[in-house]
Amino acid sequence: MKTKHIFIGLLTGAALGLAGCENFLDEVSSKTQIQAENVSQVQELDILLTGAYAGIARNVAFGGNALIIGETFGDLVAVNNVNYRNNPGRSSRVYTYTHREEDYGFQAEFLQWSTFGLNNANNALEILRRNQVQTPGQTDVRRNIEQQRGRLEGEARFIRAMCVFEQTRLMAYPWGHTPDNSHPGPIAAYRSLSEFSDLAYPRLSVRAAYDSVLNDLRIAERLLPDNYDPARHLPDYQPRANKYAALALMARVYAQQDNADSCLAVCNRLLGTGSSYRFPLVAGNQMLTNLFQRTGITPTTNSANRDEVIFELVNVAGRNVQTTNGAVIRVHYVLQTAYTPAQLANVNTLTAGPNLRMSQRFKTLANFDRTRDLRYRTLLDTASAATAATAWNNPNRLWFTRKWGSLGTSNLGPVQGVNTNVVLYRSAEFVLLRAEMNARRGNTAAALTDLNAIRTRAGLPALATPPADLLAEIRTEQVRELFTEGQRVYDLKRRREAIDPADRPTSPNGVDCAAGGCQAVAWNSRLTVFLVPQTYLDRNPLAVQND
Repeated sequence: MKTKHIFIGLLTGAALGLAGCENFLDEVSSKTQIQAENVSQVQELDILLTGAYAGIARNVAFGGNALIIGETFGDLVAVNNVNYRNNPGRSSRVYTYTHREEDYGFQAEFLQWSTFGLNNANNALEILRRNQVQTPGQTDVRRNIEQQRGRLEGEARFIRAMCVFEQTRLMAYPWGHTPDNSHPGPIAAYRSLSEFSDLAYPRLSVRAAYDSVLNDLRIAERLLPDNYDPARHLPDYQPRANKYAALALMARVYAQQDNADSCLAVCNRLLGTGSSYRFPLVAGNQMLTNLFQRTGITPTTNSANRDEVIFELVNVAGRNVQTTNGAVIRVHYVLQTAYTPAQLANVNTLTAGPNLRMSQRFKTLANFDRTRDLRYRTLLDTASAATAATAWNNPNRLWFTRKWGSLGTSNLGPVQGVNTNVVLYRSAEFVLLRAEMNARRGNTAAALTDLNAIRTRAGLPALATPPADLLAEIRTEQVRELFTEGQRVYDLKRRREAIDPADRPTSPNGVDCAAGGCQAVAWNSRLTVFLVPQTYLDRNPLAVQND
């Protein structure tokens, strides 16, 4: 039997993960190494899964890159810093659609750590399948494998589904690109990888990948508990996924398939019926502090005492990589030092500050009620302008998101995007998604109820009657509510809408839209699909490249 090694330590996981430039498989540092065949306790399986979460929570994975890629491909953000624009190796290449020339950068880092989490999940599933852990006579239900088997399997399947789904959205042409969705999908494996010889498997088709993701999520929904229970679960489970996280991801999957009926049914299971949501919306004036400046395990993390957050990547001080001053989200979005009037006189030549700002197109699409809308007033920093009289929609009045940090000083702290949790699923997204699906099905009253819940939370008046184009109003509300949360380009792809060039033509000499000719980019354009890293193709003779 081939010996497989697992690492149990600060970051627990399989010995091998996808690397960026030189190595496809890269050993991850750890404090303890054991053979997979020797895992014999529930605690060790829990540590293995904690390691999977720690891997995908990195700021180069779900805790940063995945969020940034989904926005930079889209039309709601613009390059703010010309040094960033001219950097040949980072996500500026995504914004300019020249990323396909690279074999490294954002996508390679994301693939490395999503594969790390996926491999951990596969290891856990294989250990469970072999009935390797036996705990006869164990009276503590938290350490009894028969009591914990379902929960452990559910978590592993959730992690695998999340990694495969996001790899598919990143690496493959979108659902609907071919009539039968037979085009190549993720590079993910469905068995644990231990050495280079394991890299001999074809890429799943997009259809097969979506089928597998949905199968894992249906099983996870059935097996996962509703919430953390200290009498039944070890403390490691407290910040991790429950059945509603699986439902939230399932709703996203069905939405990406444009399956309105199934998406609507799952949203109903997730939120509950009516306007009394299972995950209640936080107060409008508390969105910044209670959604985007959360830190650590809060009283509502995976708890029966729920709030708007369904699933988040919890940062534990001293243990999680987001506790670095170079946290990706902060670097990309947070203005730490105020600009001078001279700098703001020509914002296209700025050489300092965050990498990205909100685009002029975002200002137009969101069309905020700037007097009443609490999202405009609390979730955006709009103070940077050449003069106090600079109009709100002038290019020289810069808008920055505050969701991933706030205007501050050099004394970095939690409110500036360091040591903060990263919310991946919150109920507002699925309230609006349900409103969209109901509107598409002609369920006008139900759609209007959900739309008004989001509006009134934001300080806007409820709409007494449906607007002439209810669906357009819902999609405008999605722009206002979900900006810089990583979903923009995928929303355009699932709706088969072209990506507007937005602010790209206004870059110096139009360099930001040279690859796309300053024209709208089709929803299934090759410009929005990453190439598969050549190092992976060199190791896997059965894999194929994207065109």
